Amino acid sequence: MGEDAARKNVNYLASLDFIVSLGFGLIMPLFPVYVDLLGGGGLEVGILFSSFVFTRALLAAPFGNLSDRLGRKNIILVGSVMYAVLALLFTVPDTWFGLIFVRAGQGVASAMVWPVSEALVIDSTPAHKRGASMGKIVMASNLGFVVGPFVGGALFIFASQSLGYAESDAYKFPFYFTAALALVGSVLTWLYVTDAKAPEKTRTALSLKGLFSPPGVPPERLRTLRILYLNASIEGFSFASIGPLMVLFLGFRFELDAGTISILIGVSMGLGALIAFPSGRIADRVGRKVLFVVGGYVAFTAIFFIPFFYSLLLVILLLAARSMAFQVSSPALRALQADIVPEHVRGRLIGLLESMMNMGSVVGAPLGGFLWDQFHGRDFGLPLGIDGTVVPFVISGIMGITTVMMVHLTVKEAKRVKAGEEELPNPPDDCM
Repeated sequence: MGEDAARKNVNYLASLDFIVSLGFGLIMPLFPVYVDLLGGGGLEVGILFSSFVFTRALLAAPFGNLSDRLGRKNIILVGSVMYAVLALLFTVPDTWFGLIFVRAGQGVASAMVWPVSEALVIDSTPAHKRGASMGKIVMASNLGFVVGPFVGGALFIFASQSLGYAESDAYKFPFYFTAALALVGSVLTWLYVTDAKAPEKTRTALSLKGLFSPPGVPPERLRTLRILYLNASIEGFSFASIGPLMVLFLGFRFELDAGTISILIGVSMGLGALIAFPSGRIADRVGRKVLFVVGGYVAFTAIFFIPFFYSLLLVILLLAARSMAFQVSSPALRALQADIVPEHVRGRLIGLLESMMNMGSVVGAPLGGFLWDQFHGRDFGLPLGIDGTVVPFVISGIMGITTVMMVHLTVKEAKRVKAGEEELPNPPDDCM
């Protein structure tokens, strides 16, 4: 693939990630309150989150494997169209239970788009520039999450206050807008994205042995890959156990409405989104592991301390610190993974890493919701007014710090590939 075509792939896939993430950002801050209107609570929010990550976890590796054989673009295109349809279907159920099926379907669409897009970006990018490319993708994705809450909150306020819709109907407007955005992303993918490599000629069966012991990966890299699998599952658990609760926490602690919470979350994430691209370029120069470790420690430490503060300003600053640190960590981790995974099984292994993270989220989200329902506001007689609200945050922070420490102490970074050098070659056909 030529340099111009490769750059176009990265840019348009970044645009697709921005659009899809904008759609997520539109609805996620409002989602817990929407669930509450339909008769749910913290546990139900966690269950709905898990229904999404469960189907995504099951199917990310199979769709990645399919993209190795059929090409990346077709899988991404079908997933983005499916996502648009499902956004409309969110407005149909009149109970929180009915949302489970739509949310699970959205996980299927996500499994087709996110890991396969990442594999295509890696296909399109020389090894010595992968940190920058991953940084661009992460930055675009997170800018979508930043802008989304502002747009979602504005749409909700416009529908409820200016157009006079009932609150339950006003929550549907961001879903309509999300569907339109996803269709735009589908058109961009169809017109401008191309596969960077030919599909694999040899058909390979997808098995647990093939996933965890893929052919053509040297033993040292295989050991590192398995550590990253474990890291992904623990990290997924840690983030998911408090992610869906942030809206509930801000509403409980500071008595804020959904529109205000959406805007504040957008503000807290704003600085972080802008750091992803430059941090990816820095990772190309100084190494992936060091940036992942530093960013990870800061992000999970911020999560740990959030519920101990009763000042809204300090909480927003901690949310911003967490976001900025995560944007330092995430591109470096993705590039570190990409350096280890050989080309012939790239789709399936990137998919498996996504699956492991989502499997952790499947457990983390409902557990976090359950802990919130059981402990938030409960008085344990602790000093400084500390109550049970801290429980899910403390567990999330400790587990996150633990997994960063595991990578810090055990993972050896692969030798960086410079311009003109070759990567780990594909194995001979008899290894397939």
